[in-house]
Amino acid sequence: MASSQPIKKVLLVGAHGAVGKVILEALVQAACFEISVLRRSTSASPIAAAGISQINVLPDMSLDELTAACAGQDAVIAAFNLRDVSQHLRLVEAASGAGVKRYIPADYGSCDAASPRAQHRLKLYRDKTLVREKCESLAEKATREGGPFSWTSIICGHFFDHGLHDGLLHFDLGAHKAQILDDGNIKASASTLARVAEAVVRVLQRAAATRNRAVFVQSFCPTQLEILASLERATANKWRTQHLDSNAFLDRQSRRLADGHHDATEEIVFVLGTVDADWTHKDGFAMDLLGLENENLDEVVAAVVADHAKRKVSS
Repeated sequence: MASSQPIKKVLLVGAHGAVGKVILEALVQAACFEISVLRRSTSASPIAAAGISQINVLPDMSLDELTAACAGQDAVIAAFNLRDVSQHLRLVEAASGAGVKRYIPADYGSCDAASPRAQHRLKLYRDKTLVREKCESLAEKATREGGPFSWTSIICGHFFDHGLHDGLLHFDLGAHKAQILDDGNIKASASTLARVAEAVVRVLQRAAATRNRAVFVQSFCPTQLEILASLERATANKWRTQHLDSNAFLDRQSRRLADGHHDATEEIVFVLGTVDADWTHKDGFAMDLLGLENENLDEVVAAVVADHAKRKVSS
């Protein structure tokens, strides 16, 4: 049975990762949640800041420990990587068993895990789908039995500012070079890390409207050529480009991954999040539902370029 009570107590798992730390900041800034973070007892990450509770668990993250950690929480947010999908499956089960109202899985970027193309290419997306299916089955059980458990997946496309900084989007800020897939005119939704965190907060604040569904969000939906043009404006330079056939690139990286080159995973994610990620036509496109508006591409790109230059000077 859906609860009419607002979500107040929130447990964040993975608070010190690239996504998790930004989600934590947004939860704090919202000033309407009691926040706890889950931390492995062997973690070298810093302890929680003042006003944030910390719950330690053993590294294996057993079901019993996770269930105890989730007890009394209204929402649990997963923001840690899916290297071990069993941990994510146990966390969902623990949240359900502890009576948590809302679970947000680590389903954020770069493409929809339910896409047949994504599932064919990477175990990562098959694992994400396993977690989503676990959420669905536990929510159906809760509905039958009058329990509170529900879920929301937030799917955001590429982490734009993070990927641009680190070269994951194949725009080289230092060398002013870009690798463009096909003709470069495919639109793809992408989100800044701040937008992802903002979407998490909005989902928790709009619990009834976002119950038991996937929501698709973005900062903008540009083509690679539009990103390139923005980068040329921000750097006041003409960039060199190399065009790549996306299917041939995917096949090559899939072979590399099969041969044990694990860096190929990021390359496959890059392609899928560039050619298969236009959320604007999705039934679950939720910008209006969440009260979100597109960000300005030029402003975001200019900020990333300025920060990259600053980092270069300081190093």
